[in-house]
Amino acid sequence: MIDRNGDLPYYRQLINFVQSQIDAGVLKEGEQLPSEVALAEAYHVNRHTVRQAFSELCRIGVLYREKGCGTFVAKPLLDCMEYKLSRKNRFTENICQAGGVPGSQVLRAMEMNAPAEVARKLSLGKAENVYVLELLRTVNGNPFLASTNFFPVRLFPEFLGKLMDFISLSDLLDEHYGIQLHRSSCLFRASFPNAQEAAALNVPRNLPVLRVENVLKSQDEVLSQYSVTCYRGDNAKVSVEWEKN
Repeated sequence: MIDRNGDLPYYRQLINFVQSQIDAGVLKEGEQLPSEVALAEAYHVNRHTVRQAFSELCRIGVLYREKGCGTFVAKPLLDCMEYKLSRKNRFTENICQAGGVPGSQVLRAMEMNAPAEVARKLSLGKAENVYVLELLRTVNGNPFLASTNFFPVRLFPEFLGKLMDFISLSDLLDEHYGIQLHRSSCLFRASFPNAQEAAALNVPRNLPVLRVENVLKSQDEVLSQYSVTCYRGDNAKVSVEWEKN
């Protein structure tokens, strides 16, 4: 299997071989791979070569490691869905337009003193409180994004009690408070999920995610929401729609 006269590095050949075995169904989800020592002996390569190949496959989410147990085949990557990020903030509407079935789950909702970064983003005083709303959004029943949202308490009285009727966050804010939000700014960056995000999205910690920080204003240009959204890197691609002047 190893071409010792070719230009492709040995570890890259091992990566291609493992990937081809997964694509062909020879290696299946959850199946344990032989140890690094066993593969090194079988293919007459250095153990470091096998480790390098495994590390790369784990980094891109094809394999995953369990400490003390070994290396296993990860869940297959899902088909990517394009999520159009526009000035308005309407997840349910966007997913429906893309032909998917949207879903939402409240992971946590609470009131707390605004963290320093949140206070800065929303221009809040040191003593001001915010509502924290952590959401898991799904598409066709599969985790798609996890978001942490902050709302100034003074703008949204009794907000937590109104979540009982939560279907669309945009509709809830419009119906109960007369506020229609729009994005004021967005910051994109690639990163790895923290433990909480990985658990919510059902992905390994080494699968990259797209993290988007949003600042939103009301129709009266009042700073009203700050959110950090974590999109799965294997099934989400985000496009930005710019409005014409």
